[in-house]
Amino acid sequence: MPLSATLLSDNLWSNLSLQFYNARLEAHYKKHIMPRVLTQSRLALLLIAMMYELYGILDYLLAPQQLLGQITVIRSATTFTILFIFTLTFFRVFRKYHQAILTFALLLSAVSLLWKMTLIEQQLFPYYFTGLLLLLFWVHAFYVLNFACAFFATFAIVVISVVSFFALFSFPLHEAISYLIVLIAAFSISIFSGYIGEKSDRSLFLREKELDRERYVHRERSMHDELTGLPNRLLLLDRIDQVILDASRNNQFCVGYFLDLDNFKIINDTYGHAIGDAVLLEASNRLKAAIRATDTVARLSGDEFFVLARDIKNKEQALAFGHKLLRRLSKPYKLSGKVVSTTLSASVGACLFPYVGVTPLDMIEKADHAMYQVKLSGKSGIAMAK
Repeated sequence: MPLSATLLSDNLWSNLSLQFYNARLEAHYKKHIMPRVLTQSRLALLLIAMMYELYGILDYLLAPQQLLGQITVIRSATTFTILFIFTLTFFRVFRKYHQAILTFALLLSAVSLLWKMTLIEQQLFPYYFTGLLLLLFWVHAFYVLNFACAFFATFAIVVISVVSFFALFSFPLHEAISYLIVLIAAFSISIFSGYIGEKSDRSLFLREKELDRERYVHRERSMHDELTGLPNRLLLLDRIDQVILDASRNNQFCVGYFLDLDNFKIINDTYGHAIGDAVLLEASNRLKAAIRATDTVARLSGDEFFVLARDIKNKEQALAFGHKLLRRLSKPYKLSGKVVSTTLSASVGACLFPYVGVTPLDMIEKADHAMYQVKLSGKSGIAMAK
């Protein structure tokens, strides 16, 4: 079922966080992107785990031997945690808290890398600094964090990194500034691209849902009568097909009623087509009020209607239900308190099915033929198809 026109019209979002102000629309958006988020999160987590293990090569090549054990523990614990988070992506808890979990994974990776950097010599700093840049671009490349979480996480990484640089290492001013510029540039590119990406994604989501809504409206219009809103012949044939299958499977009988209004031409000739349309609308409302929730009322054309009734026990019950419809249609018609007609009634043809060789068109034709026999015998009555 497409989103309602009212919900789609309330599509304003915050320019800062990019979240829709309408909580229901925001929930629909999150549900819409969840399959992509799950897939990309799994790839992202596997890649960051692989990156950490590849960085282990640097540990063995560059780190002091006396600290290698401690660095290995940090690296292994981080990799294990990331793989555990990867496992969580297959459980419901991740769907609910995926933004917080992924933010934690990113911050954990950055903090553990900075922790390792505190243990190395200053001349080895550039080799590990690239890891921080890769973490910032990880946010941009996989686009798994929303803008608000991505901004918070990457900004925290930059702040912690800058503090660590100046607190733990004694770089010359020009070198410290160069590292800072590169780090801020990577942060800016990652955040800007994330902002543009999410904004475009939300715009695309709205456009897709609007197109879904338009397709749904066009499909409904093509299968419903414009005046009464009832199913038309095309939708009726589809409903009859389904009812035939259900009735055969459950060993039930159903009935199709072909109804043609008697003396309707007099109303059109006397009052005009606008009043005639109002009478047809009233007739359709009476039929809808007379049927059960599982039944169907359709307008075939002009003053011809069709009622599809499920689970009718026998011929006597079929006739009783047909007389109920006839009584509803035969009551006086009033518009704006003025009686328009007291002679309007209906001729009803009923066909009990399923039977051998039944098809929707054949059943409608049998009911139509029975209705015509009522017309020939004086109108305002009901006849069963033979």
